[in-house]
Parts: sequence; structure tokens; C-alpha cells
Amino acid sequence: MSQDPNKKVSKSFQCREALWQKFEQMSKELECSVDYLINDAMKQYARQRGYGAATTGGGGPSLPPQPPAPLPPPPLPSAAPPPPPPGGPRMGGAPPPPAPPPKRGGGPPPPPPPPVGGRRIGTPPPLAPSRTAPPPKGGSAHPAGMNLTIHYQGEAFQVTKDRFIIGRGKQTSDLTIKDPNVSRQHAMIEFSSGQYYIVDMGSTNGVEFNGQRVQRKVINEGDTFRVCDHELVFTYD
Repeated sequence: MSQDPNKKVSKSFQCREALWQKFEQMSKELECSVDYLINDAMKQYARQRGYGAATTGGGGPSLPPQPPAPLPPPPLPSAAPPPPPPGGPRMGGAPPPPAPPPKRGGGPPPPPPPPVGGRRIGTPPPLAPSRTAPPPKGGSAHPAGMNLTIHYQGEAFQVTKDRFIIGRGKQTSDLTIKDPNVSRQHAMIEFSSGQYYIVDMGSTNGVEFNGQRVQRKVINEGDTFRVCDHELVFTYD
């Protein structure tokens, strides 16, 4: 009979006092236990080393992935062309015309050219006024019928911004879910190109739709997403 890999057992290990104090401080700020933080840290370290999730049936750990092949060195920049010689005309080109001699007698300078079309020659035309419409005062910037509402535990939460955060953090989330398995910033409701999307913000346990984990998905009327053990139902009005 195979041993349950999800069964929690009591283990003892030696730890530095300063490191343990940091874990206790993190558990108070994240509102979770020290055991959860240590288990999560061990799981993340195993994933980084290429062992993945714990195996069942007595099998050994998966082999670590092969390191990626080194990238080829970037090409050397080509030599810049030499600058033209100072002074004198270029080879093959006509010499510049000589400067006219200064006039004798100290007469008055020539008058400026007459204005053409209400402005002098050589001055740029005035810029046309911008025709950008001013932003609407008050109300939502989204079109009619695109007001999104999240239904969670019998309450309705109106999405009033283009980046609506769902997570465990009280000060960093717009919809707070008190669960140590929920990341501090777990998912985001994003409004882009006339549509709402639900986006996983690199959480540990992810976002599920119809039993499958999704990274980014369009939100349709009546869609139900799961964040750990919590259901979020989305409706439009």
C-alpha cells in the first residue's frame, strides 16, 4: 500500500535563530502559519532544482533539466566610415561659390521681404488647435453593458478600475480573500481593447476555470473561476 504523499507528519530540524525569527515575522504579516511558509519554501526550492511535485508509489525524483545551450556571441560592430577631411571641397565635387565682397559705403541693410498671406516668409505657420475630445466628467469610461460585477460569498463587488486586484493582502488588493493559500496579489481583472480579462499574477496555486488552470482568459457573462477553494462568479450589466 503506497504512502499518501499529501499526509503531513511532524519533523524536526536545526535552524538558525535569526532565520526562524524572520519566518515568524513573515507569518504574522502574511496571516499564515510558520509550517505553511516552510512547506511552501521547500516546495519552491524543489521546483527550482527541477524535481517538480512529490512523486507517489515509491518512485524517485525526476531528473533535473538540462542547462540551455549558450547563446552565440554578438557580432562585432562594423567600423564607422572615416570622417571627411577638414576644409576644402570633396573629391569629384564642385568647389563652393566664393563669398560676395562686402559693400562699401555703409548703406542701410535691405528691407525685409513683404509678408505673404498674413505672415513673413521663412516663419513657420501657426499650429492648428488640437481636436482631441476632453475626457468625460464622471461615470465609467467603459461602454454601456460593460460594467462587470464579481459575486463572492453572497456579496457583489463592482469592478471600477482597469486593473482590479484579487488577493490576500488587505492594502494591496481590491477584493480581499482571507486564506493563507491565496497569494498576496493572486489575480487581476484587466480591461483591455474593449474586453475584460482575468490574469494570473504568478500565484502559487493559480486560477482555475472548468477544472483547468488558466493564465489569461476573456471573462464572459456568468463565468465562474476558482481561486483555491473560493468561487468567483462574474456578471455584466
